[in-house]
Amino acid sequence: MRKVVIILLLALTIQWKSTVAQCTTDAFGIIQIYPTKAGTVEWNSVHWNNGIPRTIKYAVDSYDPTGWTEDHSGSTNGFKIDGNGIMNMSGGSPRFHVNSLVNKKVPAQQFLNTEFTAYYRRIGNTGPAYGGMVVGARSGPLGHASQGGNDCDATTYYARFRHDGKWDFEKELKHPTSDYWSGSGFHKQDPLWKGLAMPENKWIGMKYVVYNIENNSKVKLELYIDTLSDGNPVNGGIWEKVGELTDEGNWPAAPFNITGCIYSDPKTLILEGHGTFLLRTDGDQAEYKMVSIREIIPGEKSINECVASINRNPQNDIRFYFDNIMKRQIIEADGFFSYQIHDMMGNNILSGNCENSCVVSSDVPSGIYIISFQTASTLKQLKFNNNH
Repeated sequence: MRKVVIILLLALTIQWKSTVAQCTTDAFGIIQIYPTKAGTVEWNSVHWNNGIPRTIKYAVDSYDPTGWTEDHSGSTNGFKIDGNGIMNMSGGSPRFHVNSLVNKKVPAQQFLNTEFTAYYRRIGNTGPAYGGMVVGARSGPLGHASQGGNDCDATTYYARFRHDGKWDFEKELKHPTSDYWSGSGFHKQDPLWKGLAMPENKWIGMKYVVYNIENNSKVKLELYIDTLSDGNPVNGGIWEKVGELTDEGNWPAAPFNITGCIYSDPKTLILEGHGTFLLRTDGDQAEYKMVSIREIIPGEKSINECVASINRNPQNDIRFYFDNIMKRQIIEADGFFSYQIHDMMGNNILSGNCENSCVVSSDVPSGIYIISFQTASTLKQLKFNNNH
C-alpha cells in the first residue's frame, strides 16, 4: 500500500494541541522531502514562465540562467516552451538533458544526492509501454547514443511512471542494456492505476530521490506520486510513497559481463553523480511543468509533522470537532463527502462516507493524525491531536 507522507495543508476549525513547524518548499511552493544542501545550485524551470514562447531543438535554451539545458534526442519535434511554465516534448525519442558540466554560467553540479520534482501530463495513447514519465539520475552527458557519445557514460538510475500504467526503477550502465526493479522485486513492474494504463490529459506529480548511504557503499532510491493536486499543488502537493529500493550491489543492469568500459561487473553501483539529469519519453507527447532538481542532505527529512501553509481564517465549509456529550469526534459538511484518517506513518486507520454529518469511531487511540476530506469539489486535509 502506498503511504501518504505529506499532509496537512489547511487548518480548519479546531484547537491545536501542539506547535507544528512550517515545511520547506521549493521555488514553486512544493514541499521538499529532504532539505537543500547549502552552497549548491538548484536547477528549476522558472525560466519557462518568462512570457517568451520558444522551441529548443538540438540546441541550448538561452533563457536558462544556468546554461545547463541540452537536447540529446534521437528524433524529436523539439522542446516547445510556451512561455507560461510548460514544456512539451514529442517525437520518436525526445531526450531533455540538464547537464551541469557545460556552459559555466554557474558552478558545475555533480547531482549526487538529489531530489527531483515535476508535474507531467500525457497527451496521446499510442506510445510504447516503456514510455511515459521517465527521469534519469546520475547519468553522464554523452552516454545515451548522442552524437560523439560514449556508451560507457550512461550510468543511470531511472524512475518510470510508464504508459502501460506500471512503475519501476531501471538501472543502466552501458547503453543500451538495462534492467529494472519494482516493489515486487527484481525484473518486476508493479501497477500504479489498478492495472489500467497511464491516464491521458491528467497532471501527475513525481518526486524521485537518489542518495548514497552507509558511507557511500550503497544507493537508496525513493519514489513518490501526487495524483490528487492535478498540477495545482497550492498547498505543497499531496504526496504518496510509491516505493523505495536500495542497490547493495545485487542489481545487475545486464545479464552478462560488460565489455569495453572501465567497469565489467553488471552489478556495479553508480556511486557518483556524473553531472546530468534527463527527461525522456517515447511516442506520445509529454508536458512538464514545475521541474526542480536539488542537491539534498540525506537522512534529514523535511516533511515530518510540518505544515505547508495555514489558512488562519478558513471558510467554515467543513467542521471537525469533539462533542463533549457524545465523547466522539464529529465531521460536518454540506452534502455527500468521504474522509480518511491516517497516522503519522501514513497507515490508513479509518475511512467512511457521510452525508451532512457523521460520528468518527471512538476506537481511534490517542495520538497525532491526518484527516482528509473529499467533497464533490475539493480535497482538504488537516493534522489533529486526538487526546480524548
